[in-house]
Amino acid sequence: MHRFLVDSLEPDLKEVTISGEEGIHLYRVLRLRPGTVVEVGDGRGQVYRAELISAGPHRSRARLLEPVLEEREPRLPLILAQALVKGEKMDWIIQKGTELGVHTFVPFTSGRVVVKLKGEKAEGRRERWTRIAREAAKQCGRAVVPRVDTPVDLEEVLTRYGRKDYLIIMPWEGENNQGLNTVLTGIAHRTGVLVLIGPEGGFEEEEVQRAREKGARVVSLGPRILRTETATLAVVTMILYAAG
Repeated sequence: MHRFLVDSLEPDLKEVTISGEEGIHLYRVLRLRPGTVVEVGDGRGQVYRAELISAGPHRSRARLLEPVLEEREPRLPLILAQALVKGEKMDWIIQKGTELGVHTFVPFTSGRVVVKLKGEKAEGRRERWTRIAREAAKQCGRAVVPRVDTPVDLEEVLTRYGRKDYLIIMPWEGENNQGLNTVLTGIAHRTGVLVLIGPEGGFEEEEVQRAREKGARVVSLGPRILRTETATLAVVTMILYAAG
């Protein structure tokens, strides 16, 4: 069933308007017409089945029928702090991370990051990633669209998200004693998880030490060096699996 995002789903609301890019997609691409049953969501957890009562090139109206109650969100909020990477890799990480269940994406810069984003360029890229997250959330049936932050530096990530009640995990190729599995025991009882994934060139030792001071658990992902995008999805998958 096709799903569309709307601005809000307030209590006691009977009808909603589908407009903007969503409305264009409904009318011009999918060519849906009155009488079609669709799903509408606010991207914050509310989803309803709805019947189209009008369809037009600029906006369509739908009558709300009943809420969709399937729970498809992970029980454990996972914040993915991802170092900026080259090309379209970041788009791919946002898309697949959304499908897997990431709660918040925090792009960041560190010593070995090649990509430089500032000002309007950074905000433009954030808007692009948000659109990718929206489309991925709709495709996989999530009721919540992940938040995508504007890029910050690694120190800001640790300061803003390094909560004491969160498990902070930093995979690093220089770690030889502690594997990821050793820090996942009891993870289901945590408030949330912050994962720090480095750039193509990896983290610098000073950055790893700083993360340790903030409570990060530095772990190895095995004897092979993984690409950053491979490490990201492997870690996210294993964490959410361990969390149930």
